[in-house]
Amino acid sequence: MSINTVIREGRRRLGWSEQQFAEAIGVTRGAVQQWEKANGTAPKRATQPRVAQLLGISVAELMTGSNVSSNGEARGEVPLVSEVEAGRYTVIDNFVPKPNLQLGMVPVNVQVQRHTFALRVHGDSMISDSHDSFPEGSVLIIEPDMEALPGDYVIVKNIDGETTFKQLVRDSGEFYLKPLNARYPIKPLGTAEIIGVVREFSKKFR
Repeated sequence: MSINTVIREGRRRLGWSEQQFAEAIGVTRGAVQQWEKANGTAPKRATQPRVAQLLGISVAELMTGSNVSSNGEARGEVPLVSEVEAGRYTVIDNFVPKPNLQLGMVPVNVQVQRHTFALRVHGDSMISDSHDSFPEGSVLIIEPDMEALPGDYVIVKNIDGETTFKQLVRDSGEFYLKPLNARYPIKPLGTAEIIGVVREFSKKFR
């Protein structure tokens, strides 16, 4: 569900008019109308916490629409791991009894492969005011057994074994790691290892 639909339906559940909702947030009625319009604008980052608070959801749920259940049925569940464990994803085997490394199990709507795992987003480097945005606390479903292509969102491990989440882009034959937050620089992929492609993105996993 789009953010525009989440806001529109959330406001209506509250029984508020566009003007009442706007006044509660501290914006104009026109701003609310733009937020609720199909393919309209999204609230600015500074406004998102207040909008989410009024709707009774998290900022991540506001931006992804994951507070509304879908009609799709989960195809299984995969382990939620830490950033350190993500770098050792090959110890994950979804076809044998689960190891004691996971923080919990996450239901998924994509096909589960042997090493598929879930990872929580940390930091704000992948937050954007437009297009895709991945707020802190969101959950990513990662597929290591998939070839990464330009434009994919990927998990990368550097030479020190540290993992990072970025978008893979290509320019003049070279690969780069692009954050969605313009405050962070684009960096060459270099010798870093792509350990997985993001297949699914959600906030609520119970």
